[in-house]
Amino acid sequence: MKKVSVIVPCFNEEETIDLFYKTITSFWKESLSDHELELVLVDDGSKDSTYEKMISLAKADPSVRYGSFSRNFGKEAAMFAGLDLCTGDCAVVIDADLQHPVETIKKMVSKWDEGFEVIEGIKASRGKEARSHGLFAGLFYKIISSLVGFDMQNSSDFKLIDRKVIDVLRSFTEKDTFFRALTFWTGFKSTSVEYEVKDRAAGVSKWSGFSLVKYALRNIIAFTYTPLYLIAFLGIVVIIIGVILGIDAIVTYFMGEAVGGYPSLVILITLSTGAILSSLGIISVYMSKMFNEVKNRPRYIFRDHN
Repeated sequence: MKKVSVIVPCFNEEETIDLFYKTITSFWKESLSDHELELVLVDDGSKDSTYEKMISLAKADPSVRYGSFSRNFGKEAAMFAGLDLCTGDCAVVIDADLQHPVETIKKMVSKWDEGFEVIEGIKASRGKEARSHGLFAGLFYKIISSLVGFDMQNSSDFKLIDRKVIDVLRSFTEKDTFFRALTFWTGFKSTSVEYEVKDRAAGVSKWSGFSLVKYALRNIIAFTYTPLYLIAFLGIVVIIIGVILGIDAIVTYFMGEAVGGYPSLVILITLSTGAILSSLGIISVYMSKMFNEVKNRPRYIFRDHN
């Protein structure tokens, strides 16, 4: 019997974790009893009773594994910790809030049984999320898709990956990862299934507008060098503008029409200063990422796991 590991990153999910467990185990008995279930719960440094609830579930059910971080390391780290802990022939990454419908796992497993190695969960709709959130997410994925060369529209962390893919992802030593893009990048045989985003079973979303912007910028920088190329392009644009303004200044001077040149000077200084500062900012972010990688600190630290 093939084993399917279900990896569930959790951060302050005390209101949903028991319900998620009951939902997934009930669904498994009814629809996927021909596949063994391994449930891998990863506590991302929760401040509530999520950790204690995980321990209780693991004591009552030997198919439940858990890991708890010493502090909050982020969802990316939690997903990779789940990959390190899981022992299944494949793994499904799913959120604990039940917005990812567990019924979709059956479609994913069917595709996996057909020979596909990466099965992407694609959002048929974005549920009841704020319109501004949806517009921002759409813009982000258009940008990231054009930068990395993969169509990531409506993609999510909800996906199934084969053991071969798991082993490849676990071999990566980088700390700043972008899970949903890395599965595209590996190049294994892939397909997708659609799902409808459901309402949260309980609690509130952990994603604020600021955290979404931070997440987008972090992943663009972590997965592509394009911003560095934009710096070079921006430098060329500023040089061209400077040359044009310089020619204009020389021509007006010899024509005897030169005034103080104050507007041209302000424009040139403003453009060049803005270009320099933004370029330094982008370069600094890349340097900070390299600094973190060189330190070679662990991606996460377990305080406890089984």
